[in-house]
Amino acid sequence: MPEATYQVRVSGVIPAELLKELQDLTVSVEPPETVLHGSLPDQSAVVGLISRIHGLGLRLIEVRRLPPEEGLEPPRDFTR
Repeated sequence: MPEATYQVRVSGVIPAELLKELQDLTVSVEPPETVLHGSLPDQSAVVGLISRIHGLGLRLIEVRRLPPEEGLEPPRDFTR
């Protein structure tokens, strides 16, 4: 299964120690929330991220899997 793109919203500001671990994700602050955006390789990576957020006592607001961007996936062959 290919990587999927996710958007994760957390209440407040994410501590610097977690930001160091999230180098592959885009982080933007939209007060009063922090939004993480990027690709994760599999469901265990998503669960790991959620567990890490929870372990730091942060309030998780939303986890959203974003639809694949058009043109990035090969076209499907429906002739078979």
